[in-house]
Amino acid sequence: MRGLVQEDSLEKLISYSLETLGMEENISASLKLLCGFPPKALDISDRDKSLISAGIRSGDTIIFQISLTSTSSSVPTSDNSQNSGEDDGQSKQKKLKTDELGSDPERKSSRLERKVVPADNSCLFTSINYCMSGTVVPSEHSAFMREIISNTVSSDPVQYSEAYLGRSNSDYCRWIQGKDAWGGAIEVQILAEYFQVQIGVVDTKSGSLTIFGEGGNYPTTMMLIYDGIHYDALYESKNGSEVAIHPSSDKSVLDKAKSTAMEAKAAHNYTDTAGFSLKCLVCGTLLKGAAEAQNHAKNTSHTNFGEVK
Repeated sequence: MRGLVQEDSLEKLISYSLETLGMEENISASLKLLCGFPPKALDISDRDKSLISAGIRSGDTIIFQISLTSTSSSVPTSDNSQNSGEDDGQSKQKKLKTDELGSDPERKSSRLERKVVPADNSCLFTSINYCMSGTVVPSEHSAFMREIISNTVSSDPVQYSEAYLGRSNSDYCRWIQGKDAWGGAIEVQILAEYFQVQIGVVDTKSGSLTIFGEGGNYPTTMMLIYDGIHYDALYESKNGSEVAIHPSSDKSVLDKAKSTAMEAKAAHNYTDTAGFSLKCLVCGTLLKGAAEAQNHAKNTSHTNFGEVK
């Protein structure tokens, strides 16, 4: 965290981090801090002690885990995380009484709701952050996820080879930290392993569902929806709350995500990545389809594209 030194107190770290993340300080009582890989809980009972005595070193990534009353899921985020997006408002549901339904007052939906996030090249990171924190915050705060991915890739050049990445390891690490770089399967897998959560991605056009991090036996799952060029988060409405972290044992969430994708497909809410037209916003070259855009990016290092309607 910029502006802090190792002699500063835990209280200063927590207050400064919550302010940076745009979160209220009154949630700090339900806060846990995790550090290391895999992340382990830190003892923060004495918040007057220094960061170094708490086991926090320069360069460490700190995960904040916050239990919010508005959601039943835990909230991992980061002191230098800075999530992405902007709040488009919380959905509201009428709470029906048992005698109105004739059964359980918590009626189970057959689909998940879609949390639309800005299309600003950080939609993947915005969506994952929303699922973890329950909050959509400004897009410039996605930098920490890009740093996590870059650090992971640079630390293992054998696994993350040029053949795997489509570019050299060093070029990829520079590219992914740029605000115009799009996230995809490689980035989702790395973040799933880092945060130790399964990330399901359902494709609107094909209806296919891919679970990243499935081999890790992680206890929780989040769901995203992908339309060909854009990711949004999926959540379930429960008693007026938006729940985006689910037990991995609850396989019904997968079926609900597929139902949401089927509805979007029926409404033609997807992008034909093979046939859509793009323009390179760096040099003005007109391109057709994702394949041409990827080749152009590889040959020129231009990564900022806009769709041509």
